[in-house]
Amino acid sequence: MDSRLALDIQLEEYSRGSPVIRQMTESYKPKRADAFKDKPAKLSNRQAVFLRNLITIAEYLETNIIPVSFLLVGRGEYYLDRGCIKIAEHAGFICPLKNGLSGFVEEIELDFQCNTP
Repeated sequence: MDSRLALDIQLEEYSRGSPVIRQMTESYKPKRADAFKDKPAKLSNRQAVFLRNLITIAEYLETNIIPVSFLLVGRGEYYLDRGCIKIAEHAGFICPLKNGLSGFVEEIELDFQCNTP
């Protein structure tokens, strides 16, 4: 049995290029926080879809802590696009990335309280 969180929600798909939520394959490997290398970028349609999906997941879970990988009920295992994660961090939409107990980024946090004194 998989220990990933199961989400029974419909996420928005980005169909005009690279997906923002990716189906898990055997080649998936978790990443350490310092391995996320994407540079800051302007808000694109693709990134907007990613951010809306983060909000959808946060609403469903009723928390601003979002797992990086999860099960979508009836669809299988998925993970958040790593480039989109780093771009969201640069934009201040999520808190700075940090490694979990596994030594890899396991979750991200929407930045509602990270930068408050």
